[in-house]
Amino acid sequence: MKESINIYLADDHQIVIDGLILLLKNEPDIFITGYANDGLTALKEIQNIKPDIALIDLRMPGKDGLQIIQSLRIKLPVKFIILSMHHDKRFITDAKNYGADAYLFKNTGRVELLETIRKVMDGKKCFPASETQPDQNKKIFLTPREMDVFKLVINGYTTFQIADKLSLSEYTIDTHRKSIGRKTGARNVIALLKYAIANNVSFDE
Repeated sequence: MKESINIYLADDHQIVIDGLILLLKNEPDIFITGYANDGLTALKEIQNIKPDIALIDLRMPGKDGLQIIQSLRIKLPVKFIILSMHHDKRFITDAKNYGADAYLFKNTGRVELLETIRKVMDGKKCFPASETQPDQNKKIFLTPREMDVFKLVINGYTTFQIADKLSLSEYTIDTHRKSIGRKTGARNVIALLKYAIANNVSFDE
């Protein structure tokens, strides 16, 4: 595997891009070479920059992730990782058929994200097993206090700051955060942000 990995990011929500940069910026072998919030810009810049890996959203304005792969797969030796909130098997199958190297859910944790990037760079394919896909029709209910914590987390507050703001112990906040993660399936802030956007959760504190 190469000593360094150049990655291009594409997602229509800038807050997700910012979160990915935060997750990846301290990795000594990973370098962010650029990013875009729409498919047409991503298509042009990937052609110009020629990164090792393009980590791209499945659904974007202009061109979606699969269309980008279809356009560039034969032209460039870029490896493509689809990052999506869609767990339906048909989306995963489409990604495979279009030539993606991996498919990650947006509730994926940092460790799995990094493992997938390095496996793909090493020539491996990484796709979720169908039996791991959750029931997307299941209703999620957060308690009022969990919703308070949820909003503070997606606004960048630490556990200590949330505890101070809500006059609760850090242990209580950790308990709420674990419950929120269990209910939403989100294992990092990026996944929580995507959940908030998809479910029209207000970002107001």
